[in-house]
Amino acid sequence: MIDSKGWNDLAAVQNQLGEKSNLLIIDGNNLAYRWIQRKNYNHFEEDYIRTIESLGNSYKASRIIVCFDFGKSYYRINISDDYKGTRKKPTDEEDIKKYQEFFDCLNAVYDDLIYDKHKYRGIEADDLMTFLVLKLSTSYEHTWIISSDRDLYQLVDDNVSIYNIFSRREVDLKYLQDTFEITPTQYLLSRYIEGDKSDAIIGVEGIGPKRAQVLAKQYKSLTELVKALPVKGKSKYIQNLNQSKKLLERNEQMINLTKYNKDAIIAGKDGEEVWKGLNKYVEFRN
Repeated sequence: MIDSKGWNDLAAVQNQLGEKSNLLIIDGNNLAYRWIQRKNYNHFEEDYIRTIESLGNSYKASRIIVCFDFGKSYYRINISDDYKGTRKKPTDEEDIKKYQEFFDCLNAVYDDLIYDKHKYRGIEADDLMTFLVLKLSTSYEHTWIISSDRDLYQLVDDNVSIYNIFSRREVDLKYLQDTFEITPTQYLLSRYIEGDKSDAIIGVEGIGPKRAQVLAKQYKSLTELVKALPVKGKSKYIQNLNQSKKLLERNEQMINLTKYNKDAIIAGKDGEEVWKGLNKYVEFRN
């Protein structure tokens, strides 16, 4: 694994990598949030593009693809009206103006990007990146995802890793094992159990990340956990777990990016055409 480094250490990173042919998939909105607290966005586009170039050089990418959100996921809203409903929106007039300016700048960046890019109404970047990983990752020596979104940990395998640009941390199989002592599949199960507060996905009451990870290690998959219900125990959180079969199955639908990838894309605006177009894109580019 490459040591996490600052932007001034690109040469050292490149020496570690050697001459490789890697795929770089970037969470476009997530990357942009590095600059959201700036007083102004005078050099936003220049800095944004330069950062992508730096990442491409760092990870020896022969191909760079940038994916963007375009509104909330229609697919997940259809499952739960509350999806992402707890996220705070700016109310102060000055903050509203600043956020509007930020997204205007981001839209301008999208228009000017020379890299392959994807943005479709009602389809989130997570789902587009998952599609690309599923279709393209085996064609490259290694695939790097640039995002701080923990939902993407489920995509990590021997050929896919994540770089968190905010923490400067690389997430691979070893990191997941060392940090959580679980596999990507077990990590995914832990997310079904604990839910995701940032997206207003309710988990089993009384179960936080640590308990969820212990249960995930024990049962390994949602199928095995559901088979085991009701599990023995007098604790309140166990009682809650025993009554949460439908909740867990709903959370799987909302959180599992690979199993429901096609559903999530087709549910977007003109989803059937987007799905066909994406498949033609990977066939042509592969």
